[in-house]
Amino acid sequence: MSSGAFTGAGALGSSWLKSSHDGLRVGYLNGVTISVADTEGDLLFDTGISPYFDGETAAVYDAAASVWNGTILYPATPA
Repeated sequence: MSSGAFTGAGALGSSWLKSSHDGLRVGYLNGVTISVADTEGDLLFDTGISPYFDGETAAVYDAAASVWNGTILYPATPA
């Protein structure tokens, strides 16, 4: 194993950015790593796996945000 090999450690949940701007620290969230895989069978992780976030995903997010009530329970239950 080379010292620069990707280990996959800490990769899960990592953001995939598209059109990022380092100076402003902004970009479009394109996905989130949900798994890593060894596709070559050499015991090294060489592939990151993510669902693809697109305009349809953004529409679902926007629709959910418009009805957010501060709880994950629906309907909201009094504390």
